[in-house]
Amino acid sequence: MATIPLQLAQRRLDTGNVVSYPAGSPVGEAMKNFGNELSAVAERYRQQKEQQEAFDADITSRQFKAQIAQAEAEATQNAPADGNGLHDAMYGQVDPKTGQVVKPGLFDVLFERTVLKIPESQRANFIKQKDVLRAAGSVRMAGYQLARRRDYEQTEWSKVQDGYISVIADIDPADTETFEAIWQSGLNLIAKMGDPVARQLAEDAWRSSTEKALAEALIAQEAKTSGEASAEI
Repeated sequence: MATIPLQLAQRRLDTGNVVSYPAGSPVGEAMKNFGNELSAVAERYRQQKEQQEAFDADITSRQFKAQIAQAEAEATQNAPADGNGLHDAMYGQVDPKTGQVVKPGLFDVLFERTVLKIPESQRANFIKQKDVLRAAGSVRMAGYQLARRRDYEQTEWSKVQDGYISVIADIDPADTETFEAIWQSGLNLIAKMGDPVARQLAEDAWRSSTEKALAEALIAQEAKTSGEASAEI
């Protein structure tokens, strides 16, 4: 089916250099009706085109969000153990005073590529979403980075704690100076953990673990002393 150029169809037959017919004449009335019909066709074409472009823009927007989700997952997977740089790699940095992007991230690259795919009539609406999408994604990635950091600190602390517990098991239970030094060193490291909840849990566990290790060392020493005494008898 042939399409009518929009700029042509929008012109009424009673404008421009066209023949004028007397009002009320059959030919004049017919031409007027034809002009109205042509304008109606043009309007339907405009509405249809606008609807199609809105649909295409929505599909492209959904594809963009899927790209962002995939990029976030890959960035999180490939990030360092402590999560350092995860947020900025994805969403860059924004000046809190001006709202201007001072360090672009992958989000900006993907967004600019997507803008070019959005029908021109829908681009303004899509661009308006950028700040909202960035804000939501920024919070999300900051959460991922903090979680990675929290897990990293817990893992590293567990290694240190296990080492200290082994030392306590081998020291003389009466050597309170060494025990206090180990105990305080552990507390000093725990105090540097970033998450307050994890920090409190680690401190509670540290107190419990050291007390248990010291008690076990004391029991082991008493058993050893008792065994040596029995052997002498």
